[in-house]
Amino acid sequence: KVALFPRLWVCLSLPRTAAAFVPHTIMSIMDDGHSRNFSEFLKSETSVCAAAIMALTEDIRQSRATTMMGLRDELRQAGEALKQRADAPISTASLCELFVRFVTRTALDVPDFDACKQLLIERGEMFANSAKDARSKIAQLGAPFVQTGCVVLTQGYSRMAIAVLLTASKLRHFTVIVAESHPQGGGHQMAEELAAVGVPVTMIEDAAVAHAMSRTQMVLCGAEAVVESGGIISKTGTYQMAIVAAAYKRPFYVAVESTKFARMFPLSQQDLPEHESPHTHAAFVGRNNSPPANLRAEKPSRDYTPPCYITMLFTDLGVLTPSAVSDELIKLYM
Repeated sequence: KVALFPRLWVCLSLPRTAAAFVPHTIMSIMDDGHSRNFSEFLKSETSVCAAAIMALTEDIRQSRATTMMGLRDELRQAGEALKQRADAPISTASLCELFVRFVTRTALDVPDFDACKQLLIERGEMFANSAKDARSKIAQLGAPFVQTGCVVLTQGYSRMAIAVLLTASKLRHFTVIVAESHPQGGGHQMAEELAAVGVPVTMIEDAAVAHAMSRTQMVLCGAEAVVESGGIISKTGTYQMAIVAAAYKRPFYVAVESTKFARMFPLSQQDLPEHESPHTHAAFVGRNNSPPANLRAEKPSRDYTPPCYITMLFTDLGVLTPSAVSDELIKLYM
């Protein structure tokens, strides 16, 4: 079971039911508490998933529960608290359900509660280290796909995508076109970090993606979650970029950690949980007058890209086709 569990923990999703009670320790995830909270872990870590795992592990360490049932309930509340954060990706739910399920499995193997709790803490630390290492593994696997002299199109800011590009820049010369990903504007940070190491970068507006696609050789982006079909949930604009890439017959690559594999099966954009950007809508930036009363401004922060538009996924489990994601999930639940 221990050997199989690292494959299980990346593929589970949290139930949507909200809980009414949030223990004292869990409150440290959302507010200032007696231990380092999720926000503090997030500042010190390069991975949101690693920060979430460390926050959950810290909750186990600080838990006052005296039974496995009580600890499991606290972890469910921790998951709910993390999931409600505005900066938490959809894949956070998978990590939380992982801990809840593993508590039950461990309880069957280790009858002593204190020993079981210590085992959970050790496993949590091991998983956090594994999540931290994912970035370098993905960079090494994805870098060879960036060929000398090619033009890479990307959008927004992705830690995994930029890791691939920075690793490739040490071996060969290429150019990157970055769509700004308005209204978050993450593309500006991506462009600055690439330019700082000498990579030639061109910034474009999101509406210019189709205009720029003809002079690119590949598209690379990150993802917030990889769903059961092999499709991805990512920043708004990823879907339209994938459609344009398919029209121009350009490969569309995704760099993403296996911790973002989620048990979700959206069929359209309407199946995604509602989540809007907190930034001002582009239509009203710099305008003093208020919008008309009958005008509605939507700012969706995520969209769903079906697997048919994705060429390969660069993950810490290897370079996968979209169908391989489904195969892995099927094997896990047989």
